[in-house]
Amino acid sequence: MYSPAAFAETDRDRQLDLVERHSFGCLMAADDQGGIEIAHLPFVLDRDAGPSGRLRAHVARANPIWRLATGGRPVVAVFSGPHGYVSPRWYEQPTRQVPTWNYAVVHAHGRAASPMSRDELIRLLDDLAGIHERGAAEPWSSSALDRELHENLLRGIVGLTIEIDRLEGKFKLSQNRSPADQARVARALAERGSPDDLDMARLMKARGEPG
Repeated sequence: MYSPAAFAETDRDRQLDLVERHSFGCLMAADDQGGIEIAHLPFVLDRDAGPSGRLRAHVARANPIWRLATGGRPVVAVFSGPHGYVSPRWYEQPTRQVPTWNYAVVHAHGRAASPMSRDELIRLLDDLAGIHERGAAEPWSSSALDRELHENLLRGIVGLTIEIDRLEGKFKLSQNRSPADQARVARALAERGSPDDLDMARLMKARGEPG
């Protein structure tokens, strides 16, 4: 990933915070013909597994990406965080600027292990539901499923475990601008007030603090 030094995010905790907060990612694996297979998946991050963490996800058994991923090829999972348009109007000298786009992304490079066992797959699905049902008055769990249906569904999917070898983070948050312009952009984002804008303003503040 092309990442000028001003925008490179190398703090592991900030990288993994983005992965956890924006855990619906894009898994990519190359095939033998030079093509790229892509799957859009909800991931579970085990951030304390190894130096860079571990990802778990599942795909339909009919999806060819799992055979590519478990065949020893390197894979990349891409996680996109907040993003949005930045207007020249927000700068101290708007007539000397052009529009741009601020965003935050993390690429997780690694290799997938053999497909999960049945017990590992059940644990993944329970963890995934537990994360996203958190806070519900009556959280759903797989125990509510008809047993025969549960078994049939398990046979139709494959679980993947990806040990992360390397993380790349790019947080383009106006770091190449003056402190005054950075403050103007953060203020304008907060005033515009979309969820992405508020997340970007928060990241701009965090990016200026020691890791």
